[in-house]
Formats: sequence, C-alpha cells, structure tokens
Amino acid sequence: MHFDLAHFPDFQEGFLSNNVKHDTLEMLAGIRKQLNCRYITHIGHSDQLTGEQALTQDISVLTTFPMKWVLRYSAKNYYKVDPLIRGIALFQRQANMPGTIRNLAADAGLSPEARQFLRDCKLRGLGNLFLTVSVANAYGFRGVTLFTFDVDPADEAGLVDGIRKRMTAVSTRLHNTLHGNRNPALAAAVANLLTKREIDCLYWAANGKTDGEIGEILNIARWTVVTYLQNAKNKLGCSNRTSTVATALALGVIEMPVIAGRI
Repeated sequence: MHFDLAHFPDFQEGFLSNNVKHDTLEMLAGIRKQLNCRYITHIGHSDQLTGEQALTQDISVLTTFPMKWVLRYSAKNYYKVDPLIRGIALFQRQANMPGTIRNLAADAGLSPEARQFLRDCKLRGLGNLFLTVSVANAYGFRGVTLFTFDVDPADEAGLVDGIRKRMTAVSTRLHNTLHGNRNPALAAAVANLLTKREIDCLYWAANGKTDGEIGEILNIARWTVVTYLQNAKNKLGCSNRTSTVATALALGVIEMPVIAGRI
C-alpha cells in the first residue's frame, strides 16, 4: 500500500499532493477551532476492492499529525495494524455508512497489535480519544476522517453527543473539497475502454516519464508507447497528452503520481 500524502504537520505548511488545494490548511484550522480537536486525518479510498485486496490499493491521505509521528508510522509499518487503515478492508460496508461515527479504541474486535498502536498514539501525545466519521461524495466515492481529542474519559460520551452533527458536517465538507469529483462508476466505465497497456502508459506518463523511458519500464518499443498514448487520447476525447493524463487522474482511472509525499 502507498499513501498519496498531503501533510500539514501541526497545522503548519507542509507538502501537498497533487489533489490538495493550497487553501486546505485554512479549512483544517477552522475545523480544529470548531471541534476543539488535536489532530485531523482524512482518507479517500475506493470500495471497488474488498478484503485484503483493499490493502494493496493506493489511498489519498491528508493529515495534520506531527512530522515525527508520520516518520515513526512509516518506519514501523503501522498501516498493517492501524484500525483506521484496516477498517477500509475489513469492516462491513453497512457498518461504515456515511455519517457513521466510531470510537476506534472502543471496538471490541481490535487486535492486540492495534491496541498497542493506539497506546503508542497516546504516549506520543496525539490524544486519548480517536473518533472516525465515514463519508461519501455524490458519486459514492468513500472516505473516512479521524479526529483526535484530549478529554477526560468521564466526559467522552457528552463530547461525542455535543459535536456529532458538526463532525459529520465538517468531515463531509472536507471530503467533498478533496474528492468531490471522484466518480468510481465512471472511472470503472472509462477504464473498461482502455487496455491494460494504455493504462500502464498513462500511469508512467503521469510520473513524468518520456516515451522512451516508459518503453524501457514496460519492455516495449517507444513507438508502441506513442501508439498506446494516442489511443488513450482518442478514447478519452482529449486534445493532447497532458490533458489525457489529467483526465485519467481526475477520473481515478490511474492513481496519483509517485511524488515526494508518497510513503
């Protein structure tokens, strides 16, 4: 699994992935003020894959966690036990209907490794209450937002009841800002128009590779790469290579490019 990461460490300027607007930080700061939360993480993901297959997909992640934690998370491969990530694959869809709020630590089915992960989160100062909100855009592209809080355990129930509607509203707004145009059904339909090789060529073109470099990667001739990209351009109704790649990215036919923000 790779993360297309947009990182605003401690709600400060960080690095952006290609699908994040520069005014997102201002929105995140506003959400923190509304909810009085410590940190925010949002994941956008497809539900076309199920079970363990879902853990092989690339997912879009936006987070405000500190840099030290992100590095620790990567070094320890915490995605393998993180209940937020595991939930994408292992929880029933109906349990994650849009608007569903979950307390990660309260899940009776958590593995010992997941509980140790949450203890580490607490020890590193990320909060002691981890609430997630499931969302979806108008096209059914799914997402989940994690809000962390520092709160007295006796006050947890009252806090959740008091901010439930606001959490759902801001999570939906954040998801639509980041992924409002993602249309899984349309992406699947468009992908069916393209051959696997055409999609492969588009992916590497999105990563800035030349026709010759793509040919070397895929072990095909340069002129064959040109033909595949030309075919994709015609099928997507685009005028040039740049717009073809941009359209494929926007539709979700290919994943976001491999950039410095991917871990």
